[in-house]
Amino acid sequence: MTTTLPEVGEVVVLEMYESDPWLLVCATNDDSQTITGTLLADLAHETVLRIAASIGDRPRRRRLTEAVRRADLTTLEVPIQECRHRQGPGIQGCPPPEGVG
Repeated sequence: MTTTLPEVGEVVVLEMYESDPWLLVCATNDDSQTITGTLLADLAHETVLRIAASIGDRPRRRRLTEAVRRADLTTLEVPIQECRHRQGPGIQGCPPPEGVG
């Protein structure tokens, strides 16, 4: 479980399901402490490969996330208490964004 809002573009694990699915964070809401995202399982295989290839490249990950957000895909809005970071907070392979830390 996490208590800090994940970064847009980060992939988090949803703990409310037994299978611990991965969710691409597309938006955050600081006021309600929720995130909105799309399950990686709902994305095309090519998109998942592009997300994996963007490890360590925040601008590229954010462009991919924006494209996913604009697509007509199912999204979930979940409280941050129901997800956890994968291998630590932030986009994997990237230093914390400016102003965080």
